[in-house]
Amino acid sequence: MSGIRRALVTLLMYLLAAAAFLAVYLHLGDRLPDHLATHFDGTGADDYSSRGSFLAASLGVLGGLGALLGGVSALRGTPAQQRGLTVLGCTVAGIVGYGLTSVLLVNADATDPADVRLPVWRLLTALGAGAVTGAAGWLLSGKGATPDSGRRTPAGPVEQLPLSDGESAAWTHAVGSRVLPLAGAGTLVLAVVLGLAVGPLPAVVLLVVGVPLTALTKARVTVDRRGVTIASSAVPRPRLTIPLGRVVDASRRDVDAARDFGGWGYRTAPGASGLILRSGEALSVRLTTGSEFVVTVDDAATAAALLNTLAARERTAKG
Repeated sequence: MSGIRRALVTLLMYLLAAAAFLAVYLHLGDRLPDHLATHFDGTGADDYSSRGSFLAASLGVLGGLGALLGGVSALRGTPAQQRGLTVLGCTVAGIVGYGLTSVLLVNADATDPADVRLPVWRLLTALGAGAVTGAAGWLLSGKGATPDSGRRTPAGPVEQLPLSDGESAAWTHAVGSRVLPLAGAGTLVLAVVLGLAVGPLPAVVLLVVGVPLTALTKARVTVDRRGVTIASSAVPRPRLTIPLGRVVDASRRDVDAARDFGGWGYRTAPGASGLILRSGEALSVRLTTGSEFVVTVDDAATAAALLNTLAARERTAKG
């Protein structure tokens, strides 16, 4: 399925959300007061709009998001990336569409907008609506191409770093991404815009995605007597450790993020997984399970050689 067709799937979901919202608005008719409670905090309504302005703003938000996220899903990239963006766009359509419609429903028959409340169960239902529309987007967008492990750049030779008996050593290096900070920042900006225009629900959902995405765009990779440790440079947790006992051998290889793993971040592919923050040089670790773990980092050859030495020591010590 082409990127254009996936963009149309995203736009269709926003058109359906807008149609459902408009249908509820027309159905309620005179049951809606002239002024609606349109923004809520923990205690109740804290902002109000006229019926007409809320209708126009809601349809504008759905139309704008549909155009933005539909256009993003049509950007060049692997089919798997495009499919993921389509699912994201469709999920947001369900959450925002249901959230806006809920505002209409809770305002029906209200005599005083200040008394209107938005129940927590409606917020949870909005997440469920997003799950349904996201699943629909997944099914309608077709299968993304799976990474072809046969096309990957072969790993380099297995080497060891010479160490004297009793000598210890450690290697560490930081690696960052150019793509993920932009995606995280864009998500945070969109969260602020939706929080001001619509309400807290879509903003909270986007913040849950955007904050970790922004925080985890730079990592520190360490090889020492514990094995391989990967941790965010911004926060101490979470961190990933591969003990020496799980290491068969390690080597340096080259990675194409889009072709080999379908994108950036923590990724999985047939027979492999890893932290892919960019394309280029990477540390490849063959595990006792038969799978491969990959982390993109500079000076990977030194890291691999030290890891091989430490893993061999570990096996010798265990007899």
